[in-house]
Amino acid sequence: MRRWFYGAGATCRFELRRSFTVQRIAVSVVLALFPPMMLTLMIGATKVAQAAIDPLAKPGVVREIQLVQGFAPFAIVFLVSLVCLLSLLLWATPNVYSELEGKSWSFIASRPGGRISTYLGKFLASVLVSFGVALIALTLSVLIADLMLSTPDPERLWMSLTAIYFIACFVYGAIFSMLGTLFFRRSMVVAAGYLMGFEVILATVPAVIGKLTVRFHLQELGIRWIGFFLPFENQREYQILYGEPWPTWANLAMLMGAGLITLLIGAIVIVNRQYITSDET
Repeated sequence: MRRWFYGAGATCRFELRRSFTVQRIAVSVVLALFPPMMLTLMIGATKVAQAAIDPLAKPGVVREIQLVQGFAPFAIVFLVSLVCLLSLLLWATPNVYSELEGKSWSFIASRPGGRISTYLGKFLASVLVSFGVALIALTLSVLIADLMLSTPDPERLWMSLTAIYFIACFVYGAIFSMLGTLFFRRSMVVAAGYLMGFEVILATVPAVIGKLTVRFHLQELGIRWIGFFLPFENQREYQILYGEPWPTWANLAMLMGAGLITLLIGAIVIVNRQYITSDET
């Protein structure tokens, strides 16, 4: 087992060093800057920044500022979540196919513990890179919201969302890594379908099955840690549809359980499955 962790660490370091190319850095920069740029355009379009510093602002403008202030946390969560998931799709899903395409799978498969080390190392690298992208996007977005809208308690918003996105990167990274071992040729398409089917459509269904999704538990943690931010009239309306909130420990247990179970399934698959390389076809 020690060999696995040493190998995983070496693979992770190699993947991170390999990521310092012009193309990959450019993609990461674009993803990280997308949320703050969109947030700036949204706020600037309504000219809230100018109205916020105008001591003669009319009551209607003040109400508009308060409305945008209340919408800002949801906009930040939505935009940063989008780039975080896109980054995980790019990094976590091709864990097997990239080695098959690079014709290095035969070497990895013949090494003791090579499959597990590669699997865990690529998973760890995808989590670190995606969390880094999400952290930069989140920090810039919260800073812009605070400067342009005077967002109340930005430190709490930043710290809470940082913890939530770290958990999200771990869980979704494990799920995408598992899908990469099962559907290695179309892993990104399958992972995108999973997101649309489960985390977008099924998670909005006000039924018990919707509470089995990752998004539901991350959403519950967000409501508990940063306050109610969803586009409902009030929190009571949300609770009528989706039930009373779960305790924090239950949400964390479900998330950690989902991440560990899917990571274990992916490890079992990659160890026991025979992947056909292009040389063998």
